[in-house]
Order: sequence, then structure tokens, then C-alpha cells
Amino acid sequence: MQQPQAIIFDLDGVVTDTSEYHYRAWKHLADDEKIPFTREENDAHLRGVGRRESLEYLIRGRQYSEQQIQEMMERKNRYYQQFIRSMTPADVVPGGRELLQEIRQRGIKTAISSTTESSRAIDHSIKT
Repeated sequence: MQQPQAIIFDLDGVVTDTSEYHYRAWKHLADDEKIPFTREENDAHLRGVGRRESLEYLIRGRQYSEQQIQEMMERKNRYYQQFIRSMTPADVVPGGRELLQEIRQRGIKTAISSTTESSRAIDHSIKT
């Protein structure tokens, strides 16, 4: 089998698990808005769900204007980006650093791909 020239990794669940950071950001927003919100609710209702749908679950019928909803989604994302800036190589999934090092030692280029706009910040935070 021919050695690949490059490997592209998905970010969440492959290189690192950012679900904790998403939870913390939603919790911070909920606390700001004085909305009760638990880790159990997060795990049951928000994992793998888009930002707007997650916010709709969080506010559960409370009335907000579209402008307020947009602001809350942006605020949540700012909180998330602040949290992921604290990521270190220790946040890579078990065995991930060793795998990346082995791939790089073989001269194979690597990249991280993600639908999250924050992937570049995460990639920089977890460089080996």
C-alpha cells in the first residue's frame, strides 16, 4: 500500500473532545440569563445539536427577539472560544498525540477539518 501524502482529521471525537467546552459555554450563558441548566440536560439534549436548536432548548419558550437570540448565540460562541484557548496537548484524545507524532515522523502532512469556526484556534492549542 502506498503511503499517503497527507491525512485530514475531523476535530471533535477524533483529535479532541470539545463537548466539555461547549457545555461550559452553554452553562455560562444559562447562568447569565438566570436559566436553570444542568450537565445532564446538556448531555441528553445538546450534544451534536446546532447552536440555534441548542439555544431553543435552553430558553424553552421564554420570549426573546431575533436580535436577542442572535446575540445569545454569538455570546455562547465567544465563551466557547475563550474556553478552548486554554486547551493544551493534554486535551488530545488518548493515543492521539502519539499517532500524530508517528504520522509526522513518516513525513505525512496533517490537517484538522471541522465544521466549527474555532478549529484553527484548537489546532494551534494542541500542536505537538
